[in-house]
Amino acid sequence: MRKLVLLGIAVCFVVMALGIAAFAEEKKEIHIGVTVPGLFSPAFVEMKRQGELKAQELGVKVTVVSAENDIDRQFEQVRDFIAAGVDGIVITTIDSHGIVKAVEEANKAGVPVITVDRKSFGGEVFYHEETDNFNAGRLCAVYVAHLFKDNPGPIEIFIERLDPSVDSVEDRFQGFMFEVSQWPNLKVVAAPNLGMDVGKAFEATINAFQANPNIKVIFLPGEPWLSGTVSALKQLGKWFPRTDPNHIVMVGVDGDQFAVENMIEGYYDFSAVQAIDKFVANAIEVFVQYFREGKKPPVKERYVPVLGLCPENFDFIKDRVWGYRVYMEQKGKQ
Repeated sequence: MRKLVLLGIAVCFVVMALGIAAFAEEKKEIHIGVTVPGLFSPAFVEMKRQGELKAQELGVKVTVVSAENDIDRQFEQVRDFIAAGVDGIVITTIDSHGIVKAVEEANKAGVPVITVDRKSFGGEVFYHEETDNFNAGRLCAVYVAHLFKDNPGPIEIFIERLDPSVDSVEDRFQGFMFEVSQWPNLKVVAAPNLGMDVGKAFEATINAFQANPNIKVIFLPGEPWLSGTVSALKQLGKWFPRTDPNHIVMVGVDGDQFAVENMIEGYYDFSAVQAIDKFVANAIEVFVQYFREGKKPPVKERYVPVLGLCPENFDFIKDRVWGYRVYMEQKGKQ
């Protein structure tokens, strides 16, 4: 009988030990590494901020680094994350082709990868989320087409085309071009490749107007390029409000605070607003559900529709625009 009692006690201690070990494993801190192209873009700044807030809310550790628009640096950042033993990696890549080797290295190390905003064209990705970029570009062109539907044209358009190897901005360009092709009165007269350098917007705009002084519309696949464009228009003497017949119509994709500010002031016409500020936060949530509950996302890829913002609907939807929120926060600090 005494042996049975001792055996029972021993079993209890073993069960308790296993329970404590399981509890400790369950409570192990989740660490997620995030690399973004650079903090030159307000969208990436807000993406970082919202990701950190979500990590704090869910009780996980997140490390966010900026690749400063250097794909080699981003590759090394992924390697550093692997060496640090992170549980998962979130990547907004600079180059959809150039990031493939980094994704493959993470695959070999058994570290799951989520891509947001821009794809990796290789390697195994656990989940991908981005804007419906083709339709974002197309929506910008639809706005222009309806604005000039009664004008026989040609309505000359300048596009600040960005790096074609970056799938998100190239999809916006292709969507815009597709819609333009449906309207015979619209004509693209200049579409220089600015790469991903925001500093090229000023010179590209000056050159475009010197070669084509009758440009009536500018399309920006990325609104971080708006600042340089505005500076160029001011220097050219072509910066007029929407109420002026000499106004240059400006449309773009992002919904950042500078676009919002210029729309409020009467100079900017249309923004295809992304939910980009939530992408990293959503990725962190997907990882947490997987690591804590074993839940995988119901789909491998998700394409998020944009919100069309213009002066006509501004007051009705402004509270759903991430750039408006940032604009108001910055205004409150002044």
